Amino acid sequence: MMTVDSSNTALWIMIVLAGIVLIAIGFAVILPLLKGKRRLPETPQDLGGPQNTSDIQSTVQLEKEESILAPSTTLRQALSQTEQNLFGRLKGIFSSEAQNKHFDEIEEVLYTSDLGPQTVERLMDAVKNQLSRSERGNIDLVKLALRHEFEDIFAKAQINEPDPQHPANYLHLDSKPSVWMIVGVNGAGKTTSIGKLAAHLGFANRKVLVAAGDTFRAAAGNQLKTWTDRAQVEIFSPPGVTDPSAVAFDACAKGASQGYDVVIVDTAGRLHTQTNLMEELKKMKRVMAKSIPGAPHEVLLVLDANSGQNALIQAKQFHEALGVTGVVLTKLDGTAKGGVAVGLANELKIPIRFIGVGEKIGDLRPFSAKEFVESIL
Repeated sequence: MMTVDSSNTALWIMIVLAGIVLIAIGFAVILPLLKGKRRLPETPQDLGGPQNTSDIQSTVQLEKEESILAPSTTLRQALSQTEQNLFGRLKGIFSSEAQNKHFDEIEEVLYTSDLGPQTVERLMDAVKNQLSRSERGNIDLVKLALRHEFEDIFAKAQINEPDPQHPANYLHLDSKPSVWMIVGVNGAGKTTSIGKLAAHLGFANRKVLVAAGDTFRAAAGNQLKTWTDRAQVEIFSPPGVTDPSAVAFDACAKGASQGYDVVIVDTAGRLHTQTNLMEELKKMKRVMAKSIPGAPHEVLLVLDANSGQNALIQAKQFHEALGVTGVVLTKLDGTAKGGVAVGLANELKIPIRFIGVGEKIGDLRPFSAKEFVESIL
């Protein structure tokens, strides 16, 4: 009779048991995978690493903000009609060799490009003084002379190059709160501009309060509420208050007491020729100063570029009444009259702060004189 070594028996039992355990583990892992109930580890979190939830949320939020604030087109594309109206027509008159004819036609093109008569006179003097008679027949030299003069005009209007990462930073933000009064005629894009400005500030982590100071127009408050909801900032629209100066005063007081960074005060759209309504704007400005000394720190005039020379007239009247500190020039993407920007800077020395070139929030973009000149000449 054969005997079995007890030590060998124990070894075989251990091997069998280990095999059974491995088979069980295999089934436990493979079966759920086959049924689609479990996925293979793909991220550090799956492998037991740190969750970093706040980092993930911050990245998602940043990508969302970058998408919202991204312009829908380049400035050159947006200003293509203005470029064609100005430089496109200039190129067209340089086909003959008659230099005197060139000079006369240059003047005609400039006069019909919504630059304004004072600006045209300055530009023609520059071409005449910088170029000889023969050089005036060279479109590249004419273009260079005009470009230098445009750049000098914008520089003397104290238009600094903006910081693309912080587009609102060259507006007044030193006070807390900084108070911005927004004025302009109906249809210029005032409400839309306020909403987009508020969005820029909100995404820059500024605490913003928008005051619904246009109490004359029933739909104005609702339109502003739509934009403030979209910009994720607070609106101040006290029920039953119909005096715009009272709204402005109380908004400034709330902004000061509750730690807001910026208070944006909307006003009723009105024609610059309506004297009584312009007087109401002057009253609102005085009332803001009583609530917060030095307010408003910015008086921003919203102008529709499509209005051409009429925009210059509006700007003169509003500036005389209120002391405009900056211009928001809207609807530049749909007009050939963008030359009005040069006229505003030259005749009134008012800096252009923002331009509107589309429907997106990011299409209200800080004005870059350098980019503007390169886009139209």
